[in-house]
Amino acid sequence: MSRPEATAPIPASPGDAAPEGTVPGRSRQELDFWMNCVGAPLVLMEKQTLTVRYANRNAAILFGVGVEGFGRCSVEELVGREAAQMLGQIWNVAPVGVPGEPFLVHAIVQGQERVLMVQVTRLAIEDEVLRLFTFMDAPPQGSVTLAGWQENVLSLLNWLPFGFEIASADDQIQFANSTFKDMFGYSQDDIADIDDWWRLVYPDPAYREFARSLWYTSIAAARAEDREMTPFDLDVTTASGALRTIQFRHRTIGNFNVNLYIDVTRERAYARELKILADTDPLTGAMNRRRFFEEADRLHAEDDGRTAPVAFLMLDMDHFKTINDRYGHGVGDLVLIEFTRRCRAVLDAQDCFGRMGGEEFAVVLKRPRHQAVLEVAERIRSAVSVRPFLVDSSALPVSVSVGGAICTPGESVGSAISRADNALYDAKKAGRDRVIVDGHR
Repeated sequence: MSRPEATAPIPASPGDAAPEGTVPGRSRQELDFWMNCVGAPLVLMEKQTLTVRYANRNAAILFGVGVEGFGRCSVEELVGREAAQMLGQIWNVAPVGVPGEPFLVHAIVQGQERVLMVQVTRLAIEDEVLRLFTFMDAPPQGSVTLAGWQENVLSLLNWLPFGFEIASADDQIQFANSTFKDMFGYSQDDIADIDDWWRLVYPDPAYREFARSLWYTSIAAARAEDREMTPFDLDVTTASGALRTIQFRHRTIGNFNVNLYIDVTRERAYARELKILADTDPLTGAMNRRRFFEEADRLHAEDDGRTAPVAFLMLDMDHFKTINDRYGHGVGDLVLIEFTRRCRAVLDAQDCFGRMGGEEFAVVLKRPRHQAVLEVAERIRSAVSVRPFLVDSSALPVSVSVGGAICTPGESVGSAISRADNALYDAKKAGRDRVIVDGHR
């Protein structure tokens, strides 16, 4: 399809040294003269708001508005809401003064439905970048098969519940559907260049570098095998400052990059919540028994003889049945919650604390020496018994017995935990409220 003659750049006077497409110091009369020399409707608009700055006589005829009557009317007033939305979705990245590719819009002009063929050219007028729209009636649908397809395809793309983007080989955006704009909140002017995308969407430099590396590495692998990129998730920052988790999908088709953006923020949040519920004791918030043994196996597998050995502490609250019998299970639950809080307060972040059931708890940790393990166990015992538990205006004295064992080379998790259990039994038998680790107090 040939480009309309009207989209040529505005000529400069002989001897002007300004870049192509610029008109330094041109007057309103000179600009009007040039635009009216072209035999097609031309409308010059502010690039960000798409409000009319100038229009030629042919545009006045097309839209039924006097040349002076255009004023600062919006593009929606000229072509209707649907067409205005479409014009806002074309990401014109051609160099200043160079026409963009023609496209079709379904417009309402002077109350009548019309299909217009439009080209957009960026022009720098007196150092201000504006958008020059060339409007022409599209050929009859039957004569240009592609025209009908374009209308249907664009409607389909805007209907899609995920962001859809077509970019050039150098990742400059050519088209973005309405969901893309709603999802990220950025306009063409915000993301005039691919570097703007990386800077705005990933404000943290370290995460930006991670995202950029993942993106280009994944695309290169997909192109090498002529396949779709393996999807992945990234956290992005929208124009409103909100953080969203987006799944990125990509396929190179010909000379274009086709990108899909799926908002999975809610789904990933649900997945995290479900994992927490699956791994956590619902009363105390400690690891449940299953998760505790998973972590114990993981830490044990990491022990290659060069790091601190894995140690286990088994904890049992003394005379807890008496608390339940005397004060009720509601008070007993509150005691378990406070017990968990005190234990966690004296443990390091990497130590794993779990509830085995009832009033029985366990800790898996890595410490370099027997004395260090003994000190952790004593901190737990002291934190529990140092002061009474205040529950429903009652001060309840609570104590805990602790048994511990350090894994020996080649020993299994089950064997070490069994030895810690035996040490706990010895601590109970010796009078409770005490610590025994591998036979030592």
